[in-house]
Amino acid sequence: MYVRESFNEYKKTLEQNLMGITYLYDGDAISSTDESYSEIKTTPLTSPTFIITTIIKIYNESIKNMISKCKEIILPEESISKSTIFGGNILDKLTEMGIKPLYIFASKKGSKLFGITRKPETNRAFPGYFYNIERYIGLHLDVFYSPLIEEEDGECILYVTDKSFQSLVYSIQNMDYKIISQNEINGDKPYNEIEWLHTLDYKLYECSYNSYKIVIKNVSKIREDKINQILDGN
Repeated sequence: MYVRESFNEYKKTLEQNLMGITYLYDGDAISSTDESYSEIKTTPLTSPTFIITTIIKIYNESIKNMISKCKEIILPEESISKSTIFGGNILDKLTEMGIKPLYIFASKKGSKLFGITRKPETNRAFPGYFYNIERYIGLHLDVFYSPLIEEEDGECILYVTDKSFQSLVYSIQNMDYKIISQNEINGDKPYNEIEWLHTLDYKLYECSYNSYKIVIKNVSKIREDKINQILDGN
């Protein structure tokens, strides 16, 4: 048995909730790949939690893709002032390098560079880290916490982009939600025991943007890394 519920109302709800998450929503799409996500459910009804899980998967894929394309820049920790507003002079450093940040993604450690102590919201449609933890309106800049940032001891990493890097506005339009009975696989079970395969087909977009990995290290750590590189080269 194959069921295709109307997904149009859910698409409208998704769009309403994602419009404000612009780094995922309104990217300048240049190409796409076909992707899908599936889960076994005990109901043939459209599952909002399954849809949210799929969006989280898209977030993870988009962030990891953005990180993989970053140009790495190393800054000495000693050159970063922590006494002034807006993360000390980090933004001044970015401006000097010709970088115009629209979004900054930080770990919990990195968010402290901006004097941010507010935790991500937990009472929204998507996980708290989808939403900004600080907004500098005059600078047209949003800062986000991301759980996908990995740092080593003695370093702090910020990921910076100058544009949005995913285009969910198009993904949502092209999403196809399919629900297929697993009765053929599970045998002739009663209706209330049938399992259902929920699949959401979507397009993952490649967008036009620049991204940077800002690695802030103390001087001794930078020297140690250089020595290790020399030793590895021998």
